[in-house]
Amino acid sequence: MTVDQDAADGSAARRQGMREGWYPCPSGQPQLRYWTGSAWTDQVRPDLVSWVHGDRLLDVPGVFAFGRTEGDGDGGRPGPLPPHVWRRARLALILLVPIYVGLLLPLGYGLSYIGLPAVPQLTVLIVVVACGVYGRWHIVLRWLYLRYRPEPPKPAPVPKPRPDLWADLRAAGYMDAAQRLDEEVATGELTDVDYVRVARVVQRTVRQNGPQQLAPIATAIQEKGGGAFLHPSGQRDLPMPRLVQHDLVTGQARLGIAAETDRNPATHQREWFALDTEVLRTSMLVVGPPGAGKTRSFARPIIELLGLQTLVGLASVVVIDPTGSAFDARQLPDFFDVDIDPNVPAGPNSWGFDLFGGASGPEEAADRLAGAVLPPDSAVRDPAVDSAARNTLYSIISGFTERNGRYPRLRELIDDVLAHSPVPLLNERLRLLDRPQLIDLFDGRTRKFSMRDIDRPLRVRIALPEGSSPQAARILARLAIAQFVQVVAAPEANREVFKGLVVDEAGRFVDEYVVQGLQRARAANAGIVLLTQSLAQFPEHLRSAVFTATGCKAVFAGVEPADARYFADYWGTAWSAETTVTTGSSTTTSTGHVSSPGSSGRFGRGEKSVVQSLTGSSSTQYQRSVATRAVERYVWSPSDIINEVPVGHALISLATPDGIRTPPVLVNLRA
Repeated sequence: MTVDQDAADGSAARRQGMREGWYPCPSGQPQLRYWTGSAWTDQVRPDLVSWVHGDRLLDVPGVFAFGRTEGDGDGGRPGPLPPHVWRRARLALILLVPIYVGLLLPLGYGLSYIGLPAVPQLTVLIVVVACGVYGRWHIVLRWLYLRYRPEPPKPAPVPKPRPDLWADLRAAGYMDAAQRLDEEVATGELTDVDYVRVARVVQRTVRQNGPQQLAPIATAIQEKGGGAFLHPSGQRDLPMPRLVQHDLVTGQARLGIAAETDRNPATHQREWFALDTEVLRTSMLVVGPPGAGKTRSFARPIIELLGLQTLVGLASVVVIDPTGSAFDARQLPDFFDVDIDPNVPAGPNSWGFDLFGGASGPEEAADRLAGAVLPPDSAVRDPAVDSAARNTLYSIISGFTERNGRYPRLRELIDDVLAHSPVPLLNERLRLLDRPQLIDLFDGRTRKFSMRDIDRPLRVRIALPEGSSPQAARILARLAIAQFVQVVAAPEANREVFKGLVVDEAGRFVDEYVVQGLQRARAANAGIVLLTQSLAQFPEHLRSAVFTATGCKAVFAGVEPADARYFADYWGTAWSAETTVTTGSSTTTSTGHVSSPGSSGRFGRGEKSVVQSLTGSSSTQYQRSVATRAVERYVWSPSDIINEVPVGHALISLATPDGIRTPPVLVNLRA
């Protein structure tokens, strides 16, 4: 900044009543910079106000909105040139020297020989102009200038008066409450979670009941400041560092950056790629081999996103952890409000699991339990046995409920089934749950989680005992998923709270009821994220239904060919121009005979050489034909998905509940 600019900015600031102090940084970063009254200094600090009122542009799904404005993205610079323009320009550049040496240079010598002056500069000019016109260099040069022109330095603007974060409180006359929050903003004590949570409560109260009902809200704020209306955990932020950047105003989590490739849509190129609960409402399928980064690049950011939304009162999340170690306390310390782990011995702080949580009656309870206990394909392989097992389970549960006024415990249910069930399949499958750690999980723990509890903001982890009881672990997972679907689809469910379910290694746990839940989730303000190593892990009769029922898709490098074909067919084909170039030559002798390199027979290549030797003269014509036609090709072919998705990248397509879909975007998840 120059001295004259400083003086001008200082006088303008004084006219606006601006004095020395902390103001939003003119660079646009979410921080404060110190203004001396006449010039900016290098002193900066985080600024909540700049973040809240920062630029945001929500135009297409999947693009991180924070920091973007209308006209951003390329800064007014043109997009990539078409490949055929580059090819033509390069060809003209390559031909420049041969044309000069092979044609015009001998012409100059000829002019000198007959006594006319030769002008080398004119020769060069003629060649350059001719090649430039053919290669359309003027288009390329103009594009290069517009694309890479230096940006003129912009003077730092004079800071504007800072907007009021708590205008609703002040308008209603609660100055002390607003002042308490302003003090916490000034000291940096107020977090982005605090702001969104408190502002949401204030705005919802004004919207629903009017500003006259803000008295108890203002009292709580005046007493506790940013700690008012806390989540029951008492946390004002995540208990561990955030893995990715989050914007709680838009509810987005930034996953990576869209690769700069012509295959990406222009709306996403070089933009930060993000997810939010709006796209998660259509559910998501993530496919990638072991070690591809599904857990770190997708599961962890989504869990963080829903965890933050839980702390501000907008969401609840259930995480199925098959290995028991992907999301445990070592990875996410103190993150979950309810941690259900059969592998951990029972204690005063351990959680149990309600066998019939979410069921509104014996029929529902029996149906959900049967869906979890019986094999996923039992209804397809043997419908009669499947129906008999479900009817038997219903009669036992309903009879017990009538006699005792409650649902049976797991131990009681197993004993009743083994004593009265005529269906061997049901007996065998239910005995898989007859394990000490599962009996303790369902019957022995004081605190017990019921899936209906996710109607309020809650973070839940369910670990599976796959190491000791793999079959029982699958039953437990299917039971939890079925209960989740049951709760979100219930008419009395709280639709104001988004309910998210993240299932790792999901292929082993999906049945028909879960597929139905995928289709109903978006209308119930819920979403299911299924992560799997391969689509082959899903039951064959459900594979296609799972794929089509999830609106968002992601595929990592190294997937199986069969999986690649699923994604290629889903993303479809597009028309593109294919150019075919045919070259050839023909030779004409002085006798009028015409032959070509492709001629054959008695008067073929041999005759051509004889005629030339007798006449001593011939002429050769070279032919080049260019044909362009429209062809239909995969947007991303199976081969492209297998071979052209780099390590650390993923192909992602998104969908919104109102039907908007994005083309597949190649995203660098390590950016």
